[in-house]
Amino acid sequence: MNSKSNNKQSQKHRGLVIAGTHSSVGKSSISVGLMHLLKKNGYSIKPFKVGPDYIDPGHHKKACGLPSYNLDTVMCSKNYVTNLFNDIMLEGDFAILEGVMGLHDGSSSTSEKGSTAAIAKHLGLPVLLVIDGKAMARSSAAMVLGYMHLDSKVNLVGVIANNINSARHAQIIKDSIEHHTPARLLGCLPTSPELSIPNRYLGLHQSIEGSDTIYEKWANHIESHLDMKLFKKLFNLRKASKQKLNIKRMPQRWKTKARPHSFNIAIAKDEAFQFVYQDTLDFLNHQGFNISFFSPIHDSNLPENMDGFYFPGGYPELHAESLSKNKSMLRDILKAGKAGQMIIGECGGLMYLGKHIINATNKKVAMVGLFDYSTSIKTRKLTLGYRKLQPARTSKENRNLLLHGHEFHNSTFTINNERPCWKNIHSKKGRGQKDGFTTQNCHSFYTHIYWASNRKWLNHITGSTK
Repeated sequence: MNSKSNNKQSQKHRGLVIAGTHSSVGKSSISVGLMHLLKKNGYSIKPFKVGPDYIDPGHHKKACGLPSYNLDTVMCSKNYVTNLFNDIMLEGDFAILEGVMGLHDGSSSTSEKGSTAAIAKHLGLPVLLVIDGKAMARSSAAMVLGYMHLDSKVNLVGVIANNINSARHAQIIKDSIEHHTPARLLGCLPTSPELSIPNRYLGLHQSIEGSDTIYEKWANHIESHLDMKLFKKLFNLRKASKQKLNIKRMPQRWKTKARPHSFNIAIAKDEAFQFVYQDTLDFLNHQGFNISFFSPIHDSNLPENMDGFYFPGGYPELHAESLSKNKSMLRDILKAGKAGQMIIGECGGLMYLGKHIINATNKKVAMVGLFDYSTSIKTRKLTLGYRKLQPARTSKENRNLLLHGHEFHNSTFTINNERPCWKNIHSKKGRGQKDGFTTQNCHSFYTHIYWASNRKWLNHITGSTK
């Protein structure tokens, strides 16, 4: 199926994209509030996140009770994104896609690549733009017009103004936007300190760190200040027929039949390790993996009878003391790695599998020691960007390997005696960047690998030739 026909198919689905003018404008809170409100009112909501984010999808899941899927046309092909969207959406579903950064922000300053706008156009979905209306009047219309005119093919139909604290201010914003632009103002949301979701250096606090009542509060906030009648009309919102909700289809995005379950993998999941794409879990299941979860903080030992272990990203630096005190777990992991079992660590997992983490108070805390490096969070240095990794030294076995992923962290190496096995070829600027370390059958990366678009990588680490 080609891209054009895929687009026609995706346009059968209903939904919207919630975009912002910039980061921290309030689109995450509005997205989870709207998801929770519509879900509790009986609508079949499917959540999605544009771009390589882990934290927002966790909030989506808490808000509407279903896993959220990332849609990213840099780490994946456009056809893959379309098929993923179609695989998840059933007849009668309504999609809510939370955008990334500002509407037109992506991996390029001169094109739409990787942007929320690109995804909205590709899937044929209308856009609801969130603006910060604080200290603004007629200029709000100029702002909305600018976002519309930069790419007239983006179907921007509605606006929500955040941080509006008086009825008079709300009316000025409404009159201005609806006089100068074709967009409709659906609501003005007042500032409310009790609705704040705390932030830290990689984004919002994780969903496991707060109370579930925040989603109910945001749902009530939106219901009180949004024109829901106009919203339902603009976005063709209607409830699904119950008979159609349980229809299941074989996933089309991998173009292969599901394999029999024959490989056991345990994935670290607790306060320190949370960053796993839902599509990765689906992919592993489709490829014949039996998935179980364990806690490097709370469990005394590794799960038994496993063929491999996966330590994804997260915040091990915030829980370094607890991780280090679990000596039996550290010993189990080191023993498994030296025995040749498959172990994968990404970002936070990379840090945990090293010798030490230097925490924010400059204390050196012992970790697994499977790799001969140590990392530090004391002097934060943001590393951010898409990665396309190729083996630094090619062989007959790995010459066709190409890993797509994304790097986003504040930690740095203090000591690194490991030799990088991969090089980034995503851009000319990034050709000097190297990543990925291997010992025995253990691999660690600062890059978060998008596993589901890298089937050859899965075959490589499991030794499969299928």
